[in-house]
Amino acid sequence: MTELPVTATTAGRQKGKGPDAIPRDDFDALYVEEMRAVTIHLIYRGATPYEAADAAHEAFIALLPDRWRTIEYPAAYLRKVAWTNYLRQAHHRESPTDPLPDRPGGTCPIGEVMLTEAQRRIVRAVQQLSPAQREVLAWLLDEFEYSEIAEFTGKTEEALRTNAKRGRARLKALLFAAKAGRNEGGASDE
Repeated sequence: MTELPVTATTAGRQKGKGPDAIPRDDFDALYVEEMRAVTIHLIYRGATPYEAADAAHEAFIALLPDRWRTIEYPAAYLRKVAWTNYLRQAHHRESPTDPLPDRPGGTCPIGEVMLTEAQRRIVRAVQQLSPAQREVLAWLLDEFEYSEIAEFTGKTEEALRTNAKRGRARLKALLFAAKAGRNEGGASDE
């Protein structure tokens, strides 16, 4: 199976560093470490890049001016708040299928979240999973343990493991089918 892309937090968590170990007087470091990772987390869960970037920025704003210093697990907090922000965006939009306008100055969140073609295929496959499967896989991609995910989401570890197992199996099938389709059809038309 194709490996899922690694987020910005993965390397830090594996070395005992990561966003939860950033000194509490360095908000800039937290932003640099987590902005891309939180945005990608939301994209995996179904947000467009614009929606994900907006929701992630709102989550960071919720930490200011000094609230971020008192949060025990800022990485998990940012993901939870960003997800809530995303859900509120979709709920308040008059027509969620309308295209979003360009941002002032031509900025685009895709510039910050540069995905390779392989990563885009994986994102498209992940977005075909059930919401529960997407949720647990997005947390796992950010190197959270099942016990942490259960604590942060209020779900049981058993339910999370079941959804992860089913999600991985479905993801494997989707990626295999996509690869087979590209091989049969020659070059990809993407």
